[in-house]
Amino acid sequence: METSAAKPVPVAICGAQRLFRDVLAATLSARPEFEVIGDVGDPADLLPLCRLRAPELVLCCVDESMGRYLSALAGVRGHCYRARLVLIYRELTSRDVAAARQAGVDTLLPSSHGLDALLRVLAHHHADLTAVLPSGPSAELTDREQDIVALLSAGHPVTRIACLLGLGTRVVENHKRRIYQKLAVSSQGLLAARAVTLGLAGRSAPGLATCPVPGLSAAEGLPELTVREADILCSIARGDTVRQTARSLGIAEKTVENTQARLFRKLNARNRAGALASAHALGLLELLTERVSGPRDARRSLL
Repeated sequence: METSAAKPVPVAICGAQRLFRDVLAATLSARPEFEVIGDVGDPADLLPLCRLRAPELVLCCVDESMGRYLSALAGVRGHCYRARLVLIYRELTSRDVAAARQAGVDTLLPSSHGLDALLRVLAHHHADLTAVLPSGPSAELTDREQDIVALLSAGHPVTRIACLLGLGTRVVENHKRRIYQKLAVSSQGLLAARAVTLGLAGRSAPGLATCPVPGLSAAEGLPELTVREADILCSIARGDTVRQTARSLGIAEKTVENTQARLFRKLNARNRAGALASAHALGLLELLTERVSGPRDARRSLL
């Protein structure tokens, strides 16, 4: 479908991290199919923005206050029933998955997949906004199956879905087999494409399911960062200043600046926003939380 001649889709952005909102707004503003109509840092301000500007795409980057964002999105859903709601998250529990579905969230997307994956998702939402969506197949799916469709479409493997939903791996495999039969697909990539076509909860882009979640076996081709550079990147992702970074790491500000300069060169970036955009595109942040921070620190805000 040609999108260049279509009217730009108005997009609203919500997220606590100013740097993330700036990077995302700049990225979308450079594309003719999207128009960023506003961004807010507090989820309480999202509904007033949507009432004033009527966005068709709403992007929420969730920090630790998942409940506040879901409450805000539920309010947006009640006011802008046609809008596509995209929730970008770092961690998800089974309760979060159910609450997101009840709030009317259309797409659950791990932040570790990066900006490229998000743009593919948004491109398909853009094409799908004017489509007439059949309702038959989605009515055949149980609530549990719709949750699994959302997570499969976001690229999660069966083992991770089992962990998120508190189910056994074999149970998820059985659900997955029935979902494939109901939607007449034979692979996770085709499932993602079918979910987009049918407008099911958790719509996602074809091919997104094949995007690997970064891990120890996915490090080839990624820039090799020292532990200190990884610490600096995580600090940038949290929105810390140079002074705050120096204080948290117990080093001099000059050391932070020198290490940051080396990090920028490795990521082919000129500034902190560029470094964060490159890290998202490469899927580095989740990899860093697994390798450097450990399970407890992995819960900290990294977007």
